[in-house]
Amino acid sequence: MHITGIGVNGDGERLSGNLSQLEEDLAFFRRCGFDGVELSAHGLDVIINGRVRRPQVERVRAIIERFDFLYTVHAPDWLNLAFPQLGPDGTSELNLEKDVFAACLDFCADIGARLMVYHSGLIALLGVASGLDPSLPDDDALERACEQEVSALRELMPLAAERGVRVGMENRDPHPWEIAALKRVGIPPRQLPKYHAGMIISDLVRQVEGVAHPSLGLTLDFAHLFLAANYCSFDYLEAVRQAAPYVCHLHASDNFGRLGGVFNQPTQRISHGNGDLHLPPGWGLIPHSQALASLPAYHGLYILELHPRFYGWSLESLETVRSLLREAAQVSQLAVN
Repeated sequence: MHITGIGVNGDGERLSGNLSQLEEDLAFFRRCGFDGVELSAHGLDVIINGRVRRPQVERVRAIIERFDFLYTVHAPDWLNLAFPQLGPDGTSELNLEKDVFAACLDFCADIGARLMVYHSGLIALLGVASGLDPSLPDDDALERACEQEVSALRELMPLAAERGVRVGMENRDPHPWEIAALKRVGIPPRQLPKYHAGMIISDLVRQVEGVAHPSLGLTLDFAHLFLAANYCSFDYLEAVRQAAPYVCHLHASDNFGRLGGVFNQPTQRISHGNGDLHLPPGWGLIPHSQALASLPAYHGLYILELHPRFYGWSLESLETVRSLLREAAQVSQLAVN
């Protein structure tokens, strides 16, 4: 494994278009000693209605060029090429989703970011959860959505290659609202992986292999995978090994593998250890060093995804990550011997 640098996330909700906050956070990250920063496209207001907002991009670029970081970009969390949002007349807005995706690639090129994170689109529960759709898609519709995402990515990857950007499709995590959506339509919660295949590494590998383009790989999120493994009862480290040949980017934080209950805000969830808490590594139960050791051929950044409430532990977290990387190297060496 060759880690080219340890980066940190620039939280989209924290930024909310405030470029003074961006500058303040970048200065803080530099003092901490991070090598890179993952910028949130949706947190910087650089894309509106599927188009790049050039004046805002120039403002962002004027700030980030003052800091010697390796930059990556996170596309909007709900950008979805498999299950696009629906327009007012109920028709698919796939073309708008493609426009947003392409605009994110343009933003990457504008700031010299060589990697863009895209959440897997294989989540079919939003319509039922929002009340806009009375039923879940049937098996044929689920398969068509998978094929649609592959087709759209095939169309977009040449543009990524032209921009010099690699796309890492990120594995997703389960949530209580998804269980509620299933129960609402009489589907057993154990069927969640069918309707949220973005949690399952084999389904993501199928998508990447279907696109078959060198500009597409996987962003492996250790924390998302840990929650999914515990809820869906699959082997966590085996899933990491299954993803390994396709991984081009890493996200890491900690949690306890507990899906939790009805509360969504971290303020309520932290005391009970519920959900994707974005804790500093070592605060939860994820076996980080073993997971890292399962990625012997990985070459790229390690992005530490901290919730902003834990930025005060950034220095401690950075040292923990360095220690975990040393432990992973030792585990790998023992395995070789």
